[in-house]
Amino acid sequence: RHEAKLKLAIIEKVLSKLNWKPFLVAKHPIGIETRVQEVKKMLENGDDDVHVVGIQGMGGLGKTTIAKAVYNDLIDVFSGAHCFISDIREKSGEPNGLVTLEKQLFRDIFGCENISLSNVAHGISLIKERAKRKRVLLVLDDVDSIDQVDALAGESDWFGSGSVIIITTRDEKVLRACNVKQHKIYKPKELNEAQSLELFAHHAFRGKLPQGEYLQLSSEVVAAAGGLPLTLEVLGSLLTYDMDVQKWKDMLKKLQNIPPTKVRQRLKLSYDSLEELEQQIFLDISCFFIGWGRENAIYMWEDSGWFPHLAIDVLVQKSLIKIDEKSGQFQMHDQIRDMGRAIVQGGSPRKPQKQSR
Repeated sequence: RHEAKLKLAIIEKVLSKLNWKPFLVAKHPIGIETRVQEVKKMLENGDDDVHVVGIQGMGGLGKTTIAKAVYNDLIDVFSGAHCFISDIREKSGEPNGLVTLEKQLFRDIFGCENISLSNVAHGISLIKERAKRKRVLLVLDDVDSIDQVDALAGESDWFGSGSVIIITTRDEKVLRACNVKQHKIYKPKELNEAQSLELFAHHAFRGKLPQGEYLQLSSEVVAAAGGLPLTLEVLGSLLTYDMDVQKWKDMLKKLQNIPPTKVRQRLKLSYDSLEELEQQIFLDISCFFIGWGRENAIYMWEDSGWFPHLAIDVLVQKSLIKIDEKSGQFQMHDQIRDMGRAIVQGGSPRKPQKQSR
């Protein structure tokens, strides 16, 4: 057969032998395995030709992490026909955003590197035409509108028998509009007390269980965090083992004064602990540089007389940003990104001329 296709087949075979996984699911995947098995059980149940499952819940609950773990587990079964489209809510709002996402689907599933799509409708037509007999694994991550699903996987009969489609969203109405059956909607629960303490300790105490007065304080922080993995990670990176007890107590009082539903305010405690320069660089990243390499941003900050390397190290240590190991690009959880942009908007969301960015 064609040499390029043969090479691709050999690569896929070797990677499957090596048990290669496309995603590092989480640095500390506590409680993930149970959730993955529950989603996979949903996929096995029923007699649908195409299995569609929704993962729905508030931001910071770990929906994307669960989807990545399920994707890793299933990828070997789909021999090259798999695609994980992330951050759809954010990316679809960019110019020609949905067309760009359709091109990613063609690239990942059909191997079409330079396909030309004139508009969204053109992409829909070609997906329906080419995917009809193809068994695919498709994850649509962070969807907030039915239009996004319509552009990428409008109807289950677009794809071949045995296909799996997973949609993550904060809004259950989106899943209902997609005709996802109620028993196929997975709503992950918060981590229990023991899991929460374990995750918090991984970040605050480098994996060791807290001792003495720190154990009681850690239990109170965990209770106030409400079992949200993102909040536990950020607070664990803020309250470290080398801080004295009084600082822990002061931070705990602030945390306990925040209503349980106000996740963004809890995350802002970590932002408030930053130096002014670190805050400015954090806001720049949240507004402009997510998905960008560090180089150009660092040139800009250095030209402003700032010291970005030190600030970036602090932001990584506090779990406010991540740096992709392969690409060197800035990454940020959408809840933290939204918090940063809300800070920039301040009290003038409808008056951009009054905003700092």
